[in-house]
Amino acid sequence: MNTTDDLRAALRYPSAPTTPDTAGMIAKARRQRANRRALGGGGVVAVAVAATLVMVNALAPAGGPGSGPPIAGESPSLGSDPETPPLVGGAPNTVLVAAAAPLAPEAPARFDPLRRTLHVGWIPTGLSGQQAEITPWQQSFAAKDDDYVNGGPDIGLVVTVLAKGRPVTDLPSGALGLPREAVAQPTKSVNGGEAQCLTDPYVAGSCSAILWRYAPDGWARVSYAGSAGPTPEQAAAVARRVAESVTVTMRGDRVRLPFGFVGGLAGMTAASSLVNVQHAGTTGIHGESWTARVELIPHGTAVQPGNGPQGLLVEAMFKPGDPTGRIERDGAPNTTVHGHPAWLRGDGQALIVWGESNTRATVSFTDGGGDALAAYDQVRLLADPSDPASWKGVG
Repeated sequence: MNTTDDLRAALRYPSAPTTPDTAGMIAKARRQRANRRALGGGGVVAVAVAATLVMVNALAPAGGPGSGPPIAGESPSLGSDPETPPLVGGAPNTVLVAAAAPLAPEAPARFDPLRRTLHVGWIPTGLSGQQAEITPWQQSFAAKDDDYVNGGPDIGLVVTVLAKGRPVTDLPSGALGLPREAVAQPTKSVNGGEAQCLTDPYVAGSCSAILWRYAPDGWARVSYAGSAGPTPEQAAAVARRVAESVTVTMRGDRVRLPFGFVGGLAGMTAASSLVNVQHAGTTGIHGESWTARVELIPHGTAVQPGNGPQGLLVEAMFKPGDPTGRIERDGAPNTTVHGHPAWLRGDGQALIVWGESNTRATVSFTDGGGDALAAYDQVRLLADPSDPASWKGVG
């Protein structure tokens, strides 16, 4: 996921651009990462450097890409059979995850950013602001806890699966629910795949995060902290229930978006996609109920992990009750596009359009040489994209 700073630099706004609900999704230490390089491709939930150091030591593969973390043969299993009350929850937003389908016979070598193959069958109650992100190297599903307060405890859920052969060090350096000084300990398998608890060494019974093989050549991780897991045992039970509901499917579903592409944009390749949908009746930090973004690159362009935005970013945001879609710090319009007020950057490589289909839509080139007005003419917003359930699959 691109950081707020990445997008602001790309657009060179005089004001903050829209992003998904990062205040709720990003762990507190990410606010400190302005002075250090993003790890793991800038995933949704970076945390303190201390977590990175311990996790790399605990989880670094011994045999190259795809190798698993070392397992101490006789170490006790932590958090594998907690005695907890029945868990309450259900399925996540179907716009964000793949439907249950036949499992892929092996971990995919690459993920298609316009096809959802990550299936999460169960999440606990008390989550909002659900988000899905797909790159060629990993897929993730995340949600903040309803009790999250900006600047408070970093609580929520994150599920991440890696593509075939990617080492566990590719996982984001931290996640909501992942202990800052996580230590790997063996635990019972998840759906037959070897697994480890990522424990808090200072909390007895800790197993709020689990790392496991979802396929012989593919790794996955879930982490959780929140209102459904007030004790270490309950948090461990939630993490395991979620992990056991995770699969990567063979067919997958097309990513649903509030826009499509024609002309030259339709011939480009998606390098990443991100969709954030708030729980019914709630809004994000800009008053939005959803945000959707796709990164496009020329067909045939090589995509490497961790390179950040490399082409054209197309994004739309919807604010219920506000057809302008403007956010509080947007600058004044300086042009008109399709009869709507708009702001065009001086070099012509970034554009914001307010009010088309009652959205705030942006296009911006991150590598120079683009024409934002021409690109926007090849974006097709749905006439009424207010309800994500009505969106169409793309790709």
